[in-house]
Amino acid sequence: MKPIFSRRTALLGGAFALGAPFLNGRVAIAQEAESSNLVLPTFYDRMVGDLRVTVLLDGFFDLGHPLITNATAEQIDAGMTSAYLGAGDQIRLPISIHLVHAADGITMIDAGSGSAFGPTAGRVAAALNTMGIGTEEITRIVLTHMHPDHIGGLLSSDGKAVFGSASLHVHEADLKFWTDEAIAASVPDDSKPFFALARSVSAAYSERLNTFVGSADLGGGLSTVEAFGHTPGHSAVRVSDGTDQLLILGDAAAVAAVQFQNPDAGIAFDADGAQAAVTRKAIFDMVSADRIAVAATHLPFPGVGHVERTNSAYAWVPEHWQVM
Repeated sequence: MKPIFSRRTALLGGAFALGAPFLNGRVAIAQEAESSNLVLPTFYDRMVGDLRVTVLLDGFFDLGHPLITNATAEQIDAGMTSAYLGAGDQIRLPISIHLVHAADGITMIDAGSGSAFGPTAGRVAAALNTMGIGTEEITRIVLTHMHPDHIGGLLSSDGKAVFGSASLHVHEADLKFWTDEAIAASVPDDSKPFFALARSVSAAYSERLNTFVGSADLGGGLSTVEAFGHTPGHSAVRVSDGTDQLLILGDAAAVAAVQFQNPDAGIAFDADGAQAAVTRKAIFDMVSADRIAVAATHLPFPGVGHVERTNSAYAWVPEHWQVM
């Protein structure tokens, strides 16, 4: 797929990369005063066969309705109403990452935002500490893509690798795009930190950096599924053990209140919105037909459930709480 990076996408993406002080009014990160005393859930465990999967909450951000694309105001309002969400021009989205525990180590799928998303996010390190998991126990990290809320947590404040023992795996097309200095030089100044962060991650993990393409078998019950559109190399990660499966979607579905009823709807951070919609509907068709559980970064925490085919589109069905 040919990467598509419009000036509008560049500007919006750059806003996120620069962090809360630089965000415009349509992408509102909650103020520090609001977040300082917040008590948030930390993790949720469920099983896939004999594999333990943990959803960790990195934090949250507020997405302005104008950043929901290819959907009318009426469709957005209807989705908010059907989800029993209050009136307003923003929707609060969590940032979740996933751990897969195996006998030979722990795989982390995405790494959270670090300092890239302001004071209401960047809680992965604290969540790991709460669980009694040291960073050296993370042996492998698989990225769905290289947006800052997925890679910011890989670096310390001084630009060093947080996870000193982990190999890092990313789709070849995503790595090539976000670390391309010629592309970075061509985008508006507000977007350059977006690319700089990806290059810093690549440099910090250079000796342990691996790329994949297609449906790659990563071992340990993990494989990748190309899910292009949100970024040039955006990938889902399939966790399987025996006949049990969980498909981790990354950002292929991000706004549950809107995108299941209106799967053509996207977000302004999609590199190729049309391709992202095609991908989303193909995934929804597959997982609903095969009754495969899914999880995603920005679905309502813990963001695990099923997709149900309806007469007109789809519905999100959160799974019943699993007691470990």
